[in-house]
Formats: sequence, structure tokens, C-alpha cells
Amino acid sequence: MKANRSDPGSEDQRRFVMNDDISAWFDALAGDQRVLALQLRDLVRAHAPDLREELKWGQPCYSARSLVCYIQKARAHVSLGFSNGAALVDPEAQLHGSGGRMRHVKIALGTEPDHASLGRLIDAALALDAAP
Repeated sequence: MKANRSDPGSEDQRRFVMNDDISAWFDALAGDQRVLALQLRDLVRAHAPDLREELKWGQPCYSARSLVCYIQKARAHVSLGFSNGAALVDPEAQLHGSGGRMRHVKIALGTEPDHASLGRLIDAALALDAAP
């Protein structure tokens, strides 16, 4: 979708600017961290192409009715986090966290993410977000 550049307050224009900011966030990453973060971004987009992609709290966030998931960088890993992760079924026991709601999966730099299991978590997070 092309941004409506004639109306800087339009939703399309705001989304266009945020996506530019997000591209810069990914571009600023180096080496394995960038590769892994982009793989996670592609995975989220493949499972949930209609999610809004925004830069919030200094990291890429993906929302529908509410925040569904986010990508967070760290020195030795990249995390795919879920805002309602505590409510997700996690048979592979990948989710970490002890708070009331949020959980994340840590993927070590230099390793390949488990696309199938992460895809199932994304799908479950989407379904949870869509539930009444």
C-alpha cells in the first residue's frame, strides 16, 4: 500500500514513516543479530501479513486488536516475544518469563530458529488476540 504523502496525518502516512524507522532498526543490527532478526520478521509476516508493524519501546512490534508479538535484540540472542504469552499453549516449553502476561523465546545468535514451532506460537497468539 502506498503512503498518502499529501496528508501527513493520514494512517497510511504514519504507517509509512514507522516502517522506515523499523527498516533503520534492522539495518543498524550487525552480522548474525541482523540475520536472525530479519528471519523472525519474515516469519511473523508470513504467518500474520495483516499485522501492523510499528516501532515501540525501541523495538519492532506487531499488532492487530492489541500487541501480538515483538522482536527484541540482545547481545547473545534475539527474542520473539508475545504480549499474552502466558496464555499460550507451549508443548515445546520454549517460552520464558515469569510475569503475569508476557513471554518470549530466545534464539541464540548463530543458530537457526525453529520456524514450525515459532509459527505455531504466532498462530496461537493471533487466535488469542482475535478471541472475544
